[in-house]
Amino acid sequence: MNKKKLTALVASLGLVACIGVGATLAYFTDSANTENTVTMGHVNIDLSEPIFSSENEGNAISNVMPNQRITKDPTILVKQDSQPAYIRAKIDIPELEGEAEEELLKEININSRWVKGENDYYYFQNIVNPGEEVKFFTKVTIPSTWNNDYVNKKFQINVTAEAIQADNFEPNRNDLNEISGWNGVNAETYTGPEFKN
Repeated sequence: MNKKKLTALVASLGLVACIGVGATLAYFTDSANTENTVTMGHVNIDLSEPIFSSENEGNAISNVMPNQRITKDPTILVKQDSQPAYIRAKIDIPELEGEAEEELLKEININSRWVKGENDYYYFQNIVNPGEEVKFFTKVTIPSTWNNDYVNKKFQINVTAEAIQADNFEPNRNDLNEISGWNGVNAETYTGPEFKN
């Protein structure tokens, strides 16, 4: 075998050996990933009238007279599992209208941190944190001007309370910098796990 052929054979075997070794090489490698769980918060409130309910069986009062003061205490609680919230409330007296309704509404002592704003809602002026409760009003005085036209008259003073998240939300404000609206947001009822069967 001549020297050229031997050199070519050795080079070929060397190349095959290199390819074979290269195919069996192991490399140090690594990979990583991360998984983020995002759980959305919620707003959850409760509305009760603790004193009125305890003093008046069935949440009803009878034999009321003009100029009588009734303890009525709608209380809004931002529940512990809720996020901080802005709250608003509205009064509805479906059986009264016009002057009679206006006279009665004037006799409801809305607490001072509530301001009447858009759509006849009253807006509480502070953020309410979980576990805190706020009284909307504490008493109603039957108008002294009511006469025999109101004998045996029945009516309800209904209160609706709503809440909206305080974080990342900016309510409307009036010229006095008082909260007066929610930018057209309509509140929906929270239906969390405690409401599911």
